[in-house]
Amino acid sequence: MNIKPAEKTIRALLKSGRQFMIPRFQREYSWEKKNCEEFLDDIIKGLSCKKGKIEISSYFLGTMLFIGNYDEKNDKEIQVVDGQQRITTITILFSAISDIFQEKGEDKLSELIFSYIMTNDDDGNPVRIIKSESSYPFFSYYIQDREKKIVSEPSSEEEKCIQSTYKLFKNRLEEKNLKAFLLQHCDGFDNSVDFIDILKAIRDQVLNCFFISISTDDSKQAYRIFEILNAKGKKLAAIDLIKNRLFEKLRKTEPADFAKCKWNELKGIINECDVSSVGIGTFYRHFWNSCYKQAGTSQLYERFLSMVKQNEYEAFLDSLVKNAKYYVQIIKPSRSDYDNKKQYYWLVQSFKVLTDYFSIAQVRVVLMAILWAKDEDIISMKEFKKAILFLENFHFAYTAVMSGKANRLDGIYSRTAIKLRKCTTKCQSKQVLETFLYNSLKPLIPTEEQFTEKFEELCYSKKSTPLNLKCKYALLKLNCYYQNKDIFEDDSSIEHIIPESEEQDVNNIGNLIMLEGDLNVEANNKNYLDKIPVYKKSNYVWVKDFISKHSFWTNDMIKDRTKEMAALYYNKFIRDYLK
Repeated sequence: MNIKPAEKTIRALLKSGRQFMIPRFQREYSWEKKNCEEFLDDIIKGLSCKKGKIEISSYFLGTMLFIGNYDEKNDKEIQVVDGQQRITTITILFSAISDIFQEKGEDKLSELIFSYIMTNDDDGNPVRIIKSESSYPFFSYYIQDREKKIVSEPSSEEEKCIQSTYKLFKNRLEEKNLKAFLLQHCDGFDNSVDFIDILKAIRDQVLNCFFISISTDDSKQAYRIFEILNAKGKKLAAIDLIKNRLFEKLRKTEPADFAKCKWNELKGIINECDVSSVGIGTFYRHFWNSCYKQAGTSQLYERFLSMVKQNEYEAFLDSLVKNAKYYVQIIKPSRSDYDNKKQYYWLVQSFKVLTDYFSIAQVRVVLMAILWAKDEDIISMKEFKKAILFLENFHFAYTAVMSGKANRLDGIYSRTAIKLRKCTTKCQSKQVLETFLYNSLKPLIPTEEQFTEKFEELCYSKKSTPLNLKCKYALLKLNCYYQNKDIFEDDSSIEHIIPESEEQDVNNIGNLIMLEGDLNVEANNKNYLDKIPVYKKSNYVWVKDFISKHSFWTNDMIKDRTKEMAALYYNKFIRDYLK
């Protein structure tokens, strides 16, 4: 094997005169605040001061893997296969120190440390030591430019991560903050130690860091070593290993780099979500469980290797992109997804409810398959709507009201999705939904007595609580029933019939009703008798029905109405599914 391991320092790496490229399969820069703080703390804690002289120590950075030997003088790019996160972090740290030197009037020191960020080729042209495509041009301008030209605000998660890391280092290295840390954690320091000398010591401490450098000219060999290095200790995420595998095998770059284009398309689609809890890793796990076989996070890479053949990799990437579009429709629904056609307004509403009101993630597994079936025209519009509304109503009863365990649903949703994707006719899809979805979930639907007991706990108060969303949803659904509509009224707001106060009972769902927003303002804190003339102006059938039945309203009547509302909800939205 053509492998060359050697002990190296960061100084030797960055002063090698070579440019280091982050290859296309590498994950984006993603060190969290905790990772960066731990790294900087370790670096600073390695310093000590004796008789006014600062001393540095050794610090081991682990193993780094490269395609190409940067000790050899040639024109080939050196690819960083393993070590990108550490090298990028060091580059950001040096950029921050360089800027502090410059702010303190130490221009020469600023230039010198920046030489570890930018170098020159044989013709004297400036060359960025780290070359990364994924964060270009933000990283180049924001970190690798002394003038900090910001061409645009950070837009991707990677760019935001780079910016936050830089700001973290700048803040931690401010003289006041840095000296306070040294006084607490390092031997021999006091406030008389020169600030510039401390920064120089931190620079030297980083440059003195050593690591085991493994280099090879064989890219296939590098990919194998990469997998081995990440098979022990803290593993790379499955999605990173899968990306590595796809990029390794799909190496054709003409007329275009298919793997890279598809992966960038996938990232772009998922980034549209702009939801902090949703990334490619989360999507991939749901995608796999929807298309192949239920698997836990730790099993995803092994399952991919065993179940997806190499000649299927292009089709696999196509499927990833296609299902990512369904995924975004589910977690960030918009009427524009369906050309603003009114017949799909209910669908957008259901997806918003499942995501925003109930925060259900597992259901995305089967929803992707249902959307796929609709696109493939193997499910009728009637069955499509039935399936979505069933899931919405089920999750209100099981999850929102009863707080049922979500992990009981993983297998059901995965089996249903996989079976559904094998269907070729509408008859088959209808049978699959009946057998694997409805019949599996029906036993989990609470009885009316169980439902009513928990429904009575629903309330809506000034404090923002999870109960508020559940309560609001129930009120909106009941109002839809009275209005004989599928879609929530746009102008509706929650009205406390007895005015809201510190009394718990008046926040109970039995004291609440939906009312037009302007009428809610007009009703304000009036007593019930004074509100009746306002309520009479309402176009809501539910409000008219209420005042026709109640010439007065007291706290004692709230509990009975709560039970009536629970019974109405159960019989109109849940009971049919038990048949």
